[in-house]
Amino acid sequence: MLIGNCAGVLSPLGDPPLYMGYTNGVKFGFTFQHLYKVFLVANGYILVVFGLIDLFNAWTYRKAKRIPKAQQYKLTSCEEKYDLSSALPIQWHGLYHGVFLILIIGTVLFKGFDIPSKWSEYVQELILLIITIVCICFDAVWTNQSLGQWWQRNYPTRVEPVAEVIVIFVGLFFTMSAPITILSNINLQLGPKLLFFFSGIFAALLDNAPVYISFAASAAGRYNITVDQSNSNGFLSTLFTKHESDAIITMRAISAGSVLMGACTLLGNAPNMIVALMATRYTYRVNNSLRQIEQIPVYHLETIGFIRFMITSCLILTLIFVFIALLML
Repeated sequence: MLIGNCAGVLSPLGDPPLYMGYTNGVKFGFTFQHLYKVFLVANGYILVVFGLIDLFNAWTYRKAKRIPKAQQYKLTSCEEKYDLSSALPIQWHGLYHGVFLILIIGTVLFKGFDIPSKWSEYVQELILLIITIVCICFDAVWTNQSLGQWWQRNYPTRVEPVAEVIVIFVGLFFTMSAPITILSNINLQLGPKLLFFFSGIFAALLDNAPVYISFAASAAGRYNITVDQSNSNGFLSTLFTKHESDAIITMRAISAGSVLMGACTLLGNAPNMIVALMATRYTYRVNNSLRQIEQIPVYHLETIGFIRFMITSCLILTLIFVFIALLML
């Protein structure tokens, strides 16, 4: 909820819908200027809730420690090689990947600001692909593995979850192309509060990136601005140029709704499903000193399905959604 969704409301690089708005003409600093209060309130609320849950878990853990350790764990075989035990001190692994992350962010920003000049089509995608390949090769060399060994070790936890999500969301983007075209020609008269809730509900049920563009296209259609008939900077740039005050109110509501309510389901935002898929492939290892057993796996999120995640997130987030809609939009 926090890392994959609500924390990204402050920057176009933080969440896919905001990035799509940025590539279609919304200024990079728009979210910093108009959504920082939403960012502070939403994320502050989630952190407080998380803190309360964490305190409860700590109390439960201290209570469980009174039970003899031989009764705490059911011994099972361990196949995974990842060590995520909370008993270990905090460690940084793969810190060198930060260099590649900086390169990716720089590529996106340079393309968005047309540095040094306007980029040709697909140049950004080609550069990002090259960075990915170099990163994989560098990681294999750094860890003294062949590419085959790297692939075999990392496929279940890094490659397969991303591949699954790509397939699902490519299908969503293709099926959303027609609604985007239709909505750009429909004159929907919705205020900021309704835009917030409607864009958020659809974002939770589908995917927030195409939903963001669909509602933005509909908002631009009120002023006879279509996706195909805009200037080279994007149709939202035309909307901001000709109707700045209305564009600010409208896009603030759509941005907040699509980003925040994308946290309500696994389909609401691609990182939700990626994190859930990765979590089911990792294990915790705990140390049972009484029986001299070092590795006991405890799987997390394996039993959390779509409905359970949706109910949990809605119970936690509905209150803050109502507060934001009534007092901040």
